[in-house]
Amino acid sequence: MSWLSEYRSSLKNVHAEEFLDIYFYRPIAFVIVKSLYSLPLTPNNYSFMSFASGMIAAAFFYQGLFAWGAFFFFMFAVLDCCDGMQARMKKNGSEFGRFVDGLVDYVSNGTCYIALGFGVAKVIPMTGSIPTIYLVIAAGVSKALHAIMYDHYLMEYMSYDKGDGGFAQREIEEIREKIRVTEKDPNGSKRRLLILKVYLGFTSLQAGKEERVLKYDSKEYTKKNLRSIQMWGLIGPSWHISFLILAFLFNHPEWLFAYAIIFGNIWMVFMLVFQQRINQSLRTDRLVA
Repeated sequence: MSWLSEYRSSLKNVHAEEFLDIYFYRPIAFVIVKSLYSLPLTPNNYSFMSFASGMIAAAFFYQGLFAWGAFFFFMFAVLDCCDGMQARMKKNGSEFGRFVDGLVDYVSNGTCYIALGFGVAKVIPMTGSIPTIYLVIAAGVSKALHAIMYDHYLMEYMSYDKGDGGFAQREIEEIREKIRVTEKDPNGSKRRLLILKVYLGFTSLQAGKEERVLKYDSKEYTKKNLRSIQMWGLIGPSWHISFLILAFLFNHPEWLFAYAIIFGNIWMVFMLVFQQRINQSLRTDRLVA
């Protein structure tokens, strides 16, 4: 198998990947994974390295050493791609690994933004007439809001792409069944039971409580929303990470603020209107049919 074919097989879903991930972060991650493929590294080892990079980045951000913080935040972003790619390539993923991956992502991002707030308060107290820490908080809140909206429409797109509105709920049922089997097994591992229960809570939080009802024809929905999900990706996590890295690597925090607070929120409103127009056309097509 060629490296290109192997790279494609290491991706979750070509439509579930952001542009910068496919063409920048994941290719670098793939080279790292392939170069270290013969070593006994697990996906959790990469998650630990990603977490360590994120914490080092946070420490540098807190001290106001922004260029070093940006470099280690870049390493965090690359290594965060490595664990999943390693799991898919070696087929050694696990419930615990998926939980750790998500936890590392949330904790590292949150910690870095908090540390960045303290750092800019000391080094760059004002941006124009506005306290810079307020702008960091606004950028962090905007990132969280954009991620929620992007994840919502991405999950919806994947539901139609799979032709199954309840695939997330079925994954939850599979975890519950594994918990029941482990609880009944007299030799069942308490550690595995704890991991499964924690992962169940994490997955339930991501999926929500209700199944997604497929209101439209799956093929028609994915056809009309392919461009839309790619457009939503312009305010996805990888773009926020990239602007943060560039802004503080070159000591221009206003780049991050302009992207996250101004462009990102305007684009989100535009996309909500655009998405409503697509959904309206789908409803019209369904009525005509």
